[in-house]
Amino acid sequence: MRRTSARRFGNQRGFTMVELLVTTAIIGIVMSGLYVMLSSGEESYLVGTNSAEAQQNLRLAVDRMIEDLRTAGYCPTCATNCSGAAGSPFPAITAQSATGFTIQYDWDANYNCAAGTGINTTGSVTYLDTGTQRGEQILWAITGTNLTRREIGIDAAPVVVASGIVSATFTYRDVNDNVTATAANIRRIVISITAQPQNQPAATAEGKVLVSLQDSVRLRNRVQ
Repeated sequence: MRRTSARRFGNQRGFTMVELLVTTAIIGIVMSGLYVMLSSGEESYLVGTNSAEAQQNLRLAVDRMIEDLRTAGYCPTCATNCSGAAGSPFPAITAQSATGFTIQYDWDANYNCAAGTGINTTGSVTYLDTGTQRGEQILWAITGTNLTRREIGIDAAPVVVASGIVSATFTYRDVNDNVTATAANIRRIVISITAQPQNQPAATAEGKVLVSLQDSVRLRNRVQ
């Protein structure tokens, strides 16, 4: 029995060094391919996730801006006190440029049409409808790569609403939808902003992923 077992196992041979090296090389090639696929998939996932996040953040920022613009020029007494020889309502939008603008409101209803006074440009006022403190001027601007908002009298400094801004343009149109540079004639604002994800993978540096958003809003308190 012992001789038979020894003879049987003695006929089996192991792997040669060449066979081991070839096998190792094949496994290395396969693993390298799998790593490339995994790395590429992870990068694509990160780009997609970051792009979606950048798009959502930009959408939220613009929605906040539109909310401010829709009530721009709020003036509960202007309809009766700012007609004819009495004077004109204050501009809903002022200090407008391609990269920013200032929105005005008369929250405490004390605007004097004849004198053109009543908009508080330094502090806050009490909003008559709710009793809350509000600023009668809100400044929106592109500062470097940030979109900022500052409510005068409420915010001590501009607040960053969105970051990663690559470019932004605000266009102002009148009642006939023509581009205007006159603050009192502004009736619609066209918003165009492009941003990039903040955590974009370095491998995409040569062709960065950008997200763009365009919208427009009419001033509800300045219809004519």
